[in-house]
Amino acid sequence: MTRTGSVLGELARFRRLVVQARRGTGMRPGDHRVPGRPQPSGVEPEAHAAYAPGDDLRHLDWNALARLDALLVRRFTAEREIVLHLLVDASASMGVPADDGKLAAATALATALAHVALWSGDAVRLALLGDAAGELPLVRDRGGALRVHRWLEAAAPGGAVALDTALTAWAGRHRTPGVAVVASDLLVEPAVVERGVGALRRRGDDVTLLHVVGPSDVDPGRQLSNGLFTDVETGATHPMKLTPQVRAAYARLLAEHWQALADVAHRLGARYVRVRSDTPAADVVLRDLASAGLVRQR
Repeated sequence: MTRTGSVLGELARFRRLVVQARRGTGMRPGDHRVPGRPQPSGVEPEAHAAYAPGDDLRHLDWNALARLDALLVRRFTAEREIVLHLLVDASASMGVPADDGKLAAATALATALAHVALWSGDAVRLALLGDAAGELPLVRDRGGALRVHRWLEAAAPGGAVALDTALTAWAGRHRTPGVAVVASDLLVEPAVVERGVGALRRRGDDVTLLHVVGPSDVDPGRQLSNGLFTDVETGATHPMKLTPQVRAAYARLLAEHWQALADVAHRLGARYVRVRSDTPAADVVLRDLASAGLVRQR
């Protein structure tokens, strides 16, 4: 099987899923015409209107005609297009250590979620945050999932990203709210995350923080026991020896950081999903993201 065929085969398992929005689809039901969907669409009657030439005769209310001797047409609540905003952290920390594959995990999950959205008739906006910063134009067609995959596959980690500034700028550029998924290792202060998520929430987004954790983030002793640690984003260095006491302190601080991030998400009404980078994307989508309510079966 070709690599393209393999990717399409992997993505096919997600075609019975849809993205679930708790808020922020961005338009009042019935207000607009959704590209690719006939109007009136939907199944819930919203109102009646006097028949006018050209109206679909299938929507005539025959009961109203019998009772009122009037030609009335049922208007329906329009199906609404959800815009899925996928914001992937591609800063240097997502590539360290290389064996952890944090950026690869984040891009695989973004590809899967894009496929879910596009296959169910929704739209996708995609951005990389970091030195590889860039945006993919709005994608609406089903075939766009492979285009998303190829674009993400070319991403390389590098540089630093101010998550609060990047998310605030995104919310300012794209004013229509939707479902926003931020995939990052979140190795920043919780206050920074709070400012960025707050900007998305003020825009009206349904936000999910997808916290990608590498095995070495959990156990730094997997890579080394002592030496000069260098912050790949700031260049700062720190001599360190991983004694049992240091490792215990690290584990405590890590647990506190995770809890602080979960508290930020809860306070702002966002989802918080923490996943290990060595977990297959299908397991994350079908188990963790479904449990969190981000996706559901059709």
